[in-house]
Amino acid sequence: MDHKKYAMGMKHRIAILSIAACVALSGVTAMSGCGVRMGMEKVDDAKQAKKQAEDVQKNLEKKLDQGQED
Repeated sequence: MDHKKYAMGMKHRIAILSIAACVALSGVTAMSGCGVRMGMEKVDDAKQAKKQAEDVQKNLEKKLDQGQED
């Protein structure tokens, strides 16, 4: 058995596995970044919905107060 060829083959395999691991990890971080972005969008949507509900409530209270004054 030629030890030099075996060592070169092992180094080659390790390099390929390292590259594959890096590619896999970059995909995972990209996906988690999308999840964070989607989560932030949902938070923004919820804040906007809360503001709209508060505006509707204020308008209804104003109309109720005007109705009681008449």
